[in-house]
Amino acid sequence: MTETVTRQVIQAVPADWRPYTANLSVAPYEVQAGETVEIGGDGFLPGADVDLVWHSVRGWYEATETGEFIGQTYDPVESVVASCRAGPDGAIRASFVVPLDFGGSHDVRARVAGEEVAQVGVMLRAAWSIEPAEGPVGTPIELKCVGVDSNPRVNTWHLLWDNHYLGMLTGVTTQGVGVARFRAAGPVGTHYVAAWRNSHNTSPYLAGDYSPLKAAGQTGLDFMFTVTADGGPIPAEVDNFADEATPGAGEPDLVRITPDRGTVGSAAELRGSGLPADADLDVVWCSMVGASVMNIAPTERRESLGRVRTAADGTLAMPLAIPDDLGGRHRIEICAGAGVVASAGFTILPSIVSYTKKARAGGRVEVHLKGVGWTEYDKNYAVDYDNSFIGYVCALSTNGDARFRFTATGAPGTHLLDLYPMIYKARDPLPVVAGVPQLSYADDHPGRKTPAIRLSIEVE
Repeated sequence: MTETVTRQVIQAVPADWRPYTANLSVAPYEVQAGETVEIGGDGFLPGADVDLVWHSVRGWYEATETGEFIGQTYDPVESVVASCRAGPDGAIRASFVVPLDFGGSHDVRARVAGEEVAQVGVMLRAAWSIEPAEGPVGTPIELKCVGVDSNPRVNTWHLLWDNHYLGMLTGVTTQGVGVARFRAAGPVGTHYVAAWRNSHNTSPYLAGDYSPLKAAGQTGLDFMFTVTADGGPIPAEVDNFADEATPGAGEPDLVRITPDRGTVGSAAELRGSGLPADADLDVVWCSMVGASVMNIAPTERRESLGRVRTAADGTLAMPLAIPDDLGGRHRIEICAGAGVVASAGFTILPSIVSYTKKARAGGRVEVHLKGVGWTEYDKNYAVDYDNSFIGYVCALSTNGDARFRFTATGAPGTHLLDLYPMIYKARDPLPVVAGVPQLSYADDHPGRKTPAIRLSIEVE
């Protein structure tokens, strides 16, 4: 005879837990950012001052100092969205405008004298827009979503251009505002952009309406863009994020390099003061070296840029040509023997060396870049041809020098080649965001702000 044993699990109640003593209601329940909701309530102490508190999270990307990408992290935040006073019958009425925030369910809690006494839920649904709706080949397009969810199971969107994979959209560090930036590809006529949600794979999940996660809201949204003309070749462009580069301060702050950001081979000047007088000092450039596919983790490499002699007052001035090296932050050290006297920071920005501007269909297109980075969130570029993802490149093992080739295809005319920042891999299992173009890179990319690179090819 088998004996059946029933175990009862009793959860400990937190010491500061108190039951809610009042009630709240909301209308409407499902809203979008910027809309107004009405709050009603009863059971409050007559005459009590009541704050209505909106509960949410703030998102950020977590990475190690050695450039490993971990994933998304969310910390709780709250804000008072309305205040009111309970009437003689203990009832309240108030309204507030829904803040710009992550999509999904949010708690609105009533707080009296610092204590939360009631709670109701509000579901914030995403609002989408595309701008503009027409233009010639190469027109910059922004597809915007206000209300990207913070739940890692449903907070990643994948975009298609004419049923070809274009890239992903996120809104982690932007409080749920995701903006995908891409260009209009030919031929002339109507083109279709589709947005599908999927955090479990780097591809659209087309059966979202029947998914266990369908409560997260509508998926499979369609937008149209009309290409009006092909105006011919478009000048190459690298997004100008130079003003937002953060080279880092020297430790101690005795030397500086001007400018403190630029491309490989650009001219700069190293200046210092408060250094040992009449001394011959070594100038050392610090970088990283590694190879992902060989499982060689990035490690620091130090290279001499020569020696410099300080003046009698402890100052120095030295012209520098920025080394042919990896993109991202670098440290320049002023050394006396084995000791570091001072240091300064410099950021190498990506640059275009050369690319094939004309080719016949079936011909070879070659691209050469410099200044590609070394971390798991800036050492790769994902490559789109006519808004279709065709592969990626890496430059960690080649000192930031990226060269690649592919075959020109399509009818005669202008064809787009867009290189987008990409996450190489992530430690966290969800959401799955590695290995594809991140179209929301300009506002919501891990680490330093990495530019997109935009080229065009004339197929003859």
